Amino acid sequence: MEIAIFGTSADPPTISHQKILVYLANHYDLVSVYASDNPFKSHASGFVHRQKMLDLLVRDLHRDYPHLHHTPEVSDRRSIHTLEKAKQRWGEDNNFTIVIGSDLVDQIFQWYQAEKLLSQVKILVIPRENYPLTQEDIEKINRHSNSGVFTKWHFAIASCHIPPYSSSNYRENHHDSTVIKSIQEYIEKNHLYSS
Repeated sequence: MEIAIFGTSADPPTISHQKILVYLANHYDLVSVYASDNPFKSHASGFVHRQKMLDLLVRDLHRDYPHLHHTPEVSDRRSIHTLEKAKQRWGEDNNFTIVIGSDLVDQIFQWYQAEKLLSQVKILVIPRENYPLTQEDIEKINRHSNSGVFTKWHFAIASCHIPPYSSSNYRENHHDSTVIKSIQEYIEKNHLYSS
């Protein structure tokens, strides 16, 4: 199976996250999504809230995409440990792709045990409107690919258009239209992102 693993801050999950999940569900046999605690980011709401909101988003899509799963049990601050958990759950013989936003491209070579991780997975980059992949990013990727250290890794850029609705934009402006109704209700009920 081709399995996509998508860890996201989901702070909160927006319409853009929904579009990414639909894209992945149309291109992979199984999609695993979970809220992550990225050690390079700070979060405005707690981990449990972010998992619950992401679960609401997946439930909203699950009828049309039954192979899309919210899998908090594979979540880990370190992607190499997430991959190990995913292999335990779905089997070592599958092909795993880690999905990241273009804002994280610069970080992947600093990840814990990056060399080991990148020799075992493919990386799919989702372009984000405010974080375009620059020529410098591409050259850095190529340099690493040709360095002899990351020679086995596979890198691709998704051919999808994701609307520019970021979680940070929601937190700053509270535009209800950038999140689905059940998430908006959850935010209001739990008094998240109050100004």
